[in-house]
Amino acid sequence: MRIHSDKAFNISPPHSLLDQYVLFYNIVFPKQNMFVEQYTLMPDACGTLSLAYNGKDILAELWGASVTPTLLGAEPNQYQVMLLIQLSPCGLYQITHCHQAEFADKRMPLKDVDKELFNSLCRAFETANNVTELFSMCDKILYNYMAYCVVSDALFFATKTISDHQGQILVAELAKKVGYSQRHLNRLFLMQIGMNVKSYTRLVRFNDVLRHIQKSPCFFAALSQQTGYFDQAHFDKDFKAISGVTPQNYLKYMSDFYYDATEVSTILSSRRG
Repeated sequence: MRIHSDKAFNISPPHSLLDQYVLFYNIVFPKQNMFVEQYTLMPDACGTLSLAYNGKDILAELWGASVTPTLLGAEPNQYQVMLLIQLSPCGLYQITHCHQAEFADKRMPLKDVDKELFNSLCRAFETANNVTELFSMCDKILYNYMAYCVVSDALFFATKTISDHQGQILVAELAKKVGYSQRHLNRLFLMQIGMNVKSYTRLVRFNDVLRHIQKSPCFFAALSQQTGYFDQAHFDKDFKAISGVTPQNYLKYMSDFYYDATEVSTILSSRRG
């Protein structure tokens, strides 16, 4: 393994041609005890391609769309370097062409899903001389999967509409905007993202809440109104149902949870500029 960096986290956007399917790359060099036993990934409806080197072998995995919190714990501490390819909610379908409900919330060997992609990414991971070269190699590999779009235009429109509303839109209203029946729209989301529309909008709103907390912790009563909840009781209940913790405990132990969208967005914006 040739790659090295003095920075623990090395984040970069993909080539602009991949923007609809890849959110960012992150090459991580875990330092001693950098990840705590309680380290938990918050769900965001996105899939991930993960490659990790432990000094002997490369572990390459496909992580399906995250629907529930994932306790990762101190696992990353055992690796010398990790490559994380964070996909958009529709990115995994574009790569695999498989029904995404079969992958949701699962970690599986990448080789079992796509041996060619496994071989290509492992080769790049092993031979890249630096992080910039690895980013470029990943762009070239993934472009082969993105040149011909298999994701439905209706799904692109629906997910953008949900994002524009910060998840605060009813399924019936969304279906009307898309021009599909609710049943047809749910089938589309299950196939190409891995969850139904209501679950997806719920996660979008949840991640909007996390963005607010991360940027500027505030009174939860005000935040519940700002993010479209009937009252704080409903806000607290929904937050705990998705994350497994109360908003108060999330804020108290925030370093135990992986949520760096604010930091990532800042880095990506500066590099795009």
